[in-house]
Amino acid sequence: MISLKKNDKIILIVAVVILVIAGVAVAMYQSPGSPDDLNSLITTEKNYNVTWTLLKGSLTTISDFAGKKVPYEGSVTIPEGNVFSVTFNMSWTDDRMTFLKRSGLDTLSLDVMMPDGMTYFSEENTSAPKTGYAEISYTVNNDFSLPDGPIKAENDQQAQAKLQTTPYYDDSWTGKDIKINISCKIGELRFLKKLREKGNDFELKISYQYYDATLSLDSTKNTGSNSELPPDDYWAEEEITQPPYISMIINTGCGRFV
Repeated sequence: MISLKKNDKIILIVAVVILVIAGVAVAMYQSPGSPDDLNSLITTEKNYNVTWTLLKGSLTTISDFAGKKVPYEGSVTIPEGNVFSVTFNMSWTDDRMTFLKRSGLDTLSLDVMMPDGMTYFSEENTSAPKTGYAEISYTVNNDFSLPDGPIKAENDQQAQAKLQTTPYYDDSWTGKDIKINISCKIGELRFLKKLREKGNDFELKISYQYYDATLSLDSTKNTGSNSELPPDDYWAEEEITQPPYISMIINTGCGRFV
């Protein structure tokens, strides 16, 4: 049996303690992640820029009659999404006027309720003397904000699908009833003439503006690599790297006992 000097015994005890501490540290050490874990961090998403264009559309003109007792009631729908504004243009000509066509002028009212149930307006106008012509024009705007920034997707199909969802697509006024009510107030005061007056024909033209989106791949930001990922030989370097506790043991001069 080898006889150790006192100093050697102390060094050996220190080395054993260091080994125990190092073993515990190794047991508790957690790897930064396996290659599979890192692969899960690699994203194949691309950036697609969105270009918005404001387009115009119109609905079929409504030509009908608004009676003094039975107002016109109807509804229309807009097929497009991302509706920015809707304009209503109603016109009519009073067909019965008296006293040099300056009295007995009718008044028509246009009431509209948008599909959201909150946007509403009511406008009225009286026929002009001599010509009997009058019109109402009113535009309602939708509270739709265009999103800022690109769409992140793995391919064109996925990007197009995201373009049809919030916040890139608003359908609050799309394919839903816009309720319209048009009433007529007779201007004639004399009983017999007022009795003969039934109402007025009108024409209502509805146009709208909506946003259309197109996608384009942002090639400047789609390199297919991730600069934050470790180098390809990361795991090789990790295996070669000497554990710190081995260097500590060697530096203490205990290497000959282990």
